[in-house]
Amino acid sequence: MNPNDSHAAEDYHDDEINLFELWGTLVQNKWIIVMIAALCVSAAAVVAFTMTPKYEAVVLAKFTEESKTLAGEYGGLAEMAGVNLGGGGGTKDASLAYLKSRVFIEGFIKANDLMPILYAKQWDSQNKKWLVDDPEKTPSLWNAFKFFSSICVVQHDKKTNLITVTVTWKDREQAVDWANSLIKRANANLREKAIAESQLSVDYLEKELRKTSVVEVQQTIYKVMETQIKMMMMANTQEQFAFKVIDPAALVDENAYVKPKRSMIITLGAVCGLILGLLFVFIRQAIRNRRQRVAVL
Repeated sequence: MNPNDSHAAEDYHDDEINLFELWGTLVQNKWIIVMIAALCVSAAAVVAFTMTPKYEAVVLAKFTEESKTLAGEYGGLAEMAGVNLGGGGGTKDASLAYLKSRVFIEGFIKANDLMPILYAKQWDSQNKKWLVDDPEKTPSLWNAFKFFSSICVVQHDKKTNLITVTVTWKDREQAVDWANSLIKRANANLREKAIAESQLSVDYLEKELRKTSVVEVQQTIYKVMETQIKMMMMANTQEQFAFKVIDPAALVDENAYVKPKRSMIITLGAVCGLILGLLFVFIRQAIRNRRQRVAVL
C-alpha cells in the first residue's frame, strides 16, 4: 500500500472527526450562542430606539428661462456697447453654484439665526450664550457652513434638468421651512443682483449715449438699454427668478423618518451577535483542547 494514500486517509479521518467535534461543540454550547446573540440584539434595539429620528424635506425645482431669450436676441449688440447681459448656458450654472456657495449658506444661517439651533447642545438658551470656556472653541460660521452642507444636499439631474434640494434634520417642521426658504432666498438674492447689475448697465449706457452723436451707435445703445429695462421689469415681477418650484417641501408624518434604519440596525446586531457567539464558543473550546493536550504531556 502506498504510504501517501495511508496518510491521506488518516488526514480525511481527522478532518471528519474535527467536523463532528465542531458540530458537537455548537450543539453543546447553543444556549451560550443564543444568549450572546440576544444580548447583541437587545443592545442594537436600544441604540436604534434611542437615536434621534431624522426627517427629509425635499423641494423639486427647475431653472427658469428668465432673461435667456432677451440675452440671446440682443447679446451681440450688448457686446458692441460693452455690456454683458448674462443669460445663456452660464446663467444656470452660476445660479446652481450660488445655491451651493458658502456665501449664500452663511448668509442663510445668519439671517435665520441658525447657529443656536445647529449647535443646541453648546448653547445656553436662557442666558443667550455659548456653553464653552474657551472662546476659540465657540462654533464658527465656517463650521456651521460645513455642518449645514452635510444636512442640505443640492442635486442637479442634467438629463431632466431638475434640481432637488434635500434637507435632513431631526425637526421635521424646521426641515420643511429650511428647504423651502433656501429656494426662496436664493431667488430673492439673485433677483436683487440682476436688478442691480441691470441698473448699473443702464447708467453706463446713458453716459455712453451722451458721449456719441453717431446715429447708428445711439440706436444700438437704445436697444440695449431697452433690453436692460425689460430685464429689470421681469426681475421685479418674477418672484421665482432663477428657480421655479415644481413641488415644494411638505410636512411628513411623525413616523416617516429616514434615519435611523431600525430594522437594519437590529438585523446587524443579530448577525454580529451570532458571529461573536460562534467565536466565543470556538475560542473557548480551543483553549480547553490545548489545556487537555498539555495535561496529557
